[in-house]
This record gives sequence, C-alpha cells and structure tokens, in this order.
Amino acid sequence: MEVSRISSKGQVTVPKSIRSLLNLVEGDRVAFIEENGKVIITKASLIALRQLQNEISREADKKGISEKDLLDDLEKVREEMWNERKK
Repeated sequence: MEVSRISSKGQVTVPKSIRSLLNLVEGDRVAFIEENGKVIITKASLIALRQLQNEISREADKKGISEKDLLDDLEKVREEMWNERKK
C-alpha cells in the first residue's frame, strides 16, 4: 500500500512505484473511477482502450461474431503485416 498527502490545492503526488506500475510519465492523464465507495486510479488511455474493447464486443455480439472469429481474423492481419515488413 502506498500513502500520499493531499496538498492545500487538492493535489496528490502519485508514488513512484505506482507511476512505474502504470507506466505514467509527465503529462500523462489519469482517470479516477469510483466503484462501491472505492476509487481506482488508472492511466486515462487505458479507459479509452477499454471503451473501444467494449464497443467492439457489443458490435460483434450484434453481428453474431464470436471471440474466436475475432481472434482468428486478428491473427490473419498480424501475419499479413509481418509479411509486409519482411519485404
């Protein structure tokens, strides 16, 4: 557990170990998420990624596309990109 003090301006220093864990650097944005009386702090870009994942999942469900189908297609795209790089 890490502890930090709130300044008179409401600012908190994120402890070094937490910055390292979240790969936070100067200028990064963080998100504060309240869940059941607890606050989760995460890198804001991770929130955007989760939202994208949820949207893709909803659209795939609507179209009857399984997770396996998505992963198979992703593997094909990765292979194509890898082959392009090797040229």
